[in-house]
Amino acid sequence: MMTTLRLTGLTLATWLVLLSAGCGESEKLETTSGGYREVAPPIELIAKARPPIHDMPIPIGFKLDENRSRNFTAAGARYVDHLYKGSADKWVVARFYKRQMPTNRWMFVTDIFAQGDLRLDFERETERCQIIIGKGSLFHPTYIKVQLWTTGRIVIPEEKTGGRSTTK
Repeated sequence: MMTTLRLTGLTLATWLVLLSAGCGESEKLETTSGGYREVAPPIELIAKARPPIHDMPIPIGFKLDENRSRNFTAAGARYVDHLYKGSADKWVVARFYKRQMPTNRWMFVTDIFAQGDLRLDFERETERCQIIIGKGSLFHPTYIKVQLWTTGRIVIPEEKTGGRSTTK
């Protein structure tokens, strides 16, 4: 009886170790020295369901710094200058924008890494968008600066008159 309990306990412990080893999301890669090293898969960020600007994706976990942000819309033009703070690797944030912006009809233009910041430029129809991702503060290690503006000629939407002509 005691041997059966001991064997059952040992079997259970073995299964738990095997299961916990299999549940990890890491993968073993061969190194140049012939050994193996565990690496984790890349983290993918998810876009907020309701971002402050409807066609500008923001990763979950990033908060708008209202004291350092502004936006306005007038006569068919708009300007957005927002600062978001959060905790995610800047390279992961850059991948997020390269993946998410096309879903909102933004076309990727440039990707620049300079002095620790990543700058991504996008455009569509008569608008440009620049996203700067950089090192933040102790409590919010990453910031995202979103700047969006209207370019070219501004076309003011015509007033609807219900089919009647307004000219005399």
